[in-house]
Amino acid sequence: MRRHEKRVRLTEHAHMRYCERVEPIGHEELLRMLQEQLQRPYRRDRRYAHIEGVWWRTTLEDGVMTFQTCYGKTHIYIPEAVKWAKRNNDRIDLTGGRYGG
Repeated sequence: MRRHEKRVRLTEHAHMRYCERVEPIGHEELLRMLQEQLQRPYRRDRRYAHIEGVWWRTTLEDGVMTFQTCYGKTHIYIPEAVKWAKRNNDRIDLTGGRYGG
């Protein structure tokens, strides 16, 4: 399937994480932006997509790409970092050093 033929679905969770980790944006506006960005080349590694500098957890089924969560902009290679965190019963810090609490 060619990139431009994909339909896009954005979960509320992915939208909220994008707003927290990248920038505030409306749900429909983000959905349109993702559809446009998918027209250009991007990196996909199993269930992860790196699109315009932002890491996403996605699924692709029946031509529909569903964005499940957003990891934000990071220098970390998210697929390997998630594997490492699971293997070591740890978490990935996506706050960029900004801790709430």
